[in-house]
Amino acid sequence: MTNPYTFSQRKRLERYFRCLTASCLQGTLKNYYVAYEFGLAERLVRKSMIREVFKHWSITDAESLKRQIRWLMEDGGRAEYKSRHMHLLALTETSRHRYLEAIKEENDEKNNAKWDVVVKCLHQLPSGDVRAYGLAWAILLCRIGQVKRFLKKEEAWNIKLEAAAMLQQTYNSWEDFYLAYLCGSHYAAEKPGIHPYVMVSGMHDLLSDSTLLYRKIKWDQPLLPKSRDK
Repeated sequence: MTNPYTFSQRKRLERYFRCLTASCLQGTLKNYYVAYEFGLAERLVRKSMIREVFKHWSITDAESLKRQIRWLMEDGGRAEYKSRHMHLLALTETSRHRYLEAIKEENDEKNNAKWDVVVKCLHQLPSGDVRAYGLAWAILLCRIGQVKRFLKKEEAWNIKLEAAAMLQQTYNSWEDFYLAYLCGSHYAAEKPGIHPYVMVSGMHDLLSDSTLLYRKIKWDQPLLPKSRDK
């Protein structure tokens, strides 16, 4: 329920949710939709972005949206990633190299590329937990679902709170979150792989050029309502 929250608390949390989805946003409006919510003023552009997101996640109606959100919350591909991460972590450098060479002989390009992502992220992301990817997208789908009236306002709010709580329990900073998101997104891409160039997203801009995350939207943003908003 949003009722226990004051107006300023709700505004702050909505801004926090938008920052959490900044990793998902690319293109000319990537920063706009971090600063602002989807609204009537962007009707044509909003429809275009929603169409692209729905196509990406194979969403056609309210039921498919909710089903996709549930999957992203419960798994989002992170179980498979974590399993591969733990398997490689248990091997010595020599054994790991031999194992990956054996996999390449199977000539499954996409599978090989996924293994390559995991091994390249092995030490950058010691936990092997890429839930940042799925949960960030779950929050973005809630934002869009509310605009499309596929989700009620309170329903979307509660899912966003739950996803944010899971993220805070898993990562210690915006940097940790962003790194895990990148590993997850490279792994889940249609053509998996670590690219030699930076995919400039809203989160990339926030971390490199903005003081918003450090001055106002702290990573450990309180999620529970307070009797008095300071």
